[in-house]
Amino acid sequence: MENLKPRMRGRPRYDDVDNSATDAFQSIALNTLDRGETAPLWVQLKNRIQDAIASETLRPNSRMPSETALCEIFDVSKPVVRAALGALAAEGHVIKMPRKGMFVARPRQDVDFMTSNLSVFGDLTAKGHVVTTKTFEFYRDKANENEQKVFGIPPEGDVVRIVRVYYCDGRPITHTHISLPAHKVPGMEKLDIDNRSIFQTIRERYGLTVQRAERWFTAEMPDIVTCQRMDVPTDAPLIAIESIAYDYDGGVLEYYRAFYNSAVARIHLRIES
Repeated sequence: MENLKPRMRGRPRYDDVDNSATDAFQSIALNTLDRGETAPLWVQLKNRIQDAIASETLRPNSRMPSETALCEIFDVSKPVVRAALGALAAEGHVIKMPRKGMFVARPRQDVDFMTSNLSVFGDLTAKGHVVTTKTFEFYRDKANENEQKVFGIPPEGDVVRIVRVYYCDGRPITHTHISLPAHKVPGMEKLDIDNRSIFQTIRERYGLTVQRAERWFTAEMPDIVTCQRMDVPTDAPLIAIESIAYDYDGGVLEYYRAFYNSAVARIHLRIES
C-alpha cells in the first residue's frame, strides 16, 4: 500500500478557524425543539446540527459554540447538549481538539481499495486529491525473520525499508512501514521518492507491476510516534493494515504495515459476484 507526505506549511489545521457558527446556531434555533415530540431532545438537537452540517449552513472547520452557549441558544440542559455532541463526534461530524474546542469536521472522502491502482496514492490522485508524503526512513538492510518469510529470501538477503506518512490534501492519512525485496529493486534506496508513489517508481524504474494484493484489517491503538506523526490523540484507535502485494509472476513485491486514519477517508470495499 501507498502512503502520503509531510506536515506541509499550508497543511489544514484547526488554528485558522471559521468562527461564524454561533450566528448559524442562532438561526437554527429559531425553529425551537419540540418537547412534545416522541424523539428525545438530544436526538432532535443532534439531527438539527447534522442537517446544518450537511447543507453547509455550518461550514467545515467552523468552531462550535461552547456547551454553555448551546444550552442558552436551544434552551436545553447540558446533558442534552453533551449527548447530541457525543453522537455527532462518534459519527465523525464534529471533532474535539484539546484546548481549542469543538469544530465542524471536514467532509470525509472514500478510499476505494478495489481499484486497478491497488494503492491509496493512486486512488486519491485519480480522484483529484493532492497526495504528498513525508519520508522518515529510507534505507537498505538485512531482512528480518518476518521479511524473510514473506519474500522467501535467505537470512543474508536484503530489503529496502521505507517509513513514511501519506497526506491527503494536507491531512495525514496513513503511517506506513514498507519493505521491498532489494534484489528486485537494486539501488532504489538512492532514488528520490519524495511525493512519489512507490508503485509508480517501481514500474517506471524496474518495469515491475503489481497484479494483486492481499490485505488484513484490525483496529489497534497506535504507538506514541505514530500518534505524533499522524496528529491523532493517543487514546483513539486507528485501522491497522497489513498488506502483501504480488507481481505478475506471482512473486511478492511489497510488504507493508500501516496505521490508517478513517476520519480522513473511509475505506470502501466493492464486492462483485
